[in-house]
Amino acid sequence: MEEYKRFTISLPQDLYNRFEEFRNKLGISRSDAIRKAMHLFMVQEENISVVSENVVGCITIMMSHKHLESTPEHTHEHLNGFEHDHEYSSRSIYANVQQTDEILKNEIQHHFHSIIISTMHVHLEYEKCLEIIAVSGPYKDVKNLKDSLQRLKSILSIGFFIIDKDIT
Repeated sequence: MEEYKRFTISLPQDLYNRFEEFRNKLGISRSDAIRKAMHLFMVQEENISVVSENVVGCITIMMSHKHLESTPEHTHEHLNGFEHDHEYSSRSIYANVQQTDEILKNEIQHHFHSIIISTMHVHLEYEKCLEIIAVSGPYKDVKNLKDSLQRLKSILSIGFFIIDKDIT
């Protein structure tokens, strides 16, 4: 009989609720869902390391985005009906975590310019964005780019799809 180990994890309430709803829809146990998620994570992270040094693929990141606070005289209605409170002029501000991460994300991408083919930034919601980064190059560089982006605090999730470029 296979030996099992128990451990405890802590999750934000919203993530826990979404996870519970999702696994209940699938009709699987909490342990089975966690096992599958862990296995998928390890496969994504490890299986490519035994493949060629020359890879191609994409890194997807979902980021939270907080907006600048502004004064009421700078508030106007956005096309979709919600109020938009930005003044689009140069002024000194104190950057929040998301703004600092946006600057860092750009710096990271500039550092890895030799492997980035293209990026696409999609505004999903007022405070949530998706970025898709097409990459090609040595596996170690692509993995370092992904690991560097993953450290940013405003990253909600990160996807990593890489294949051997030399597959015939």
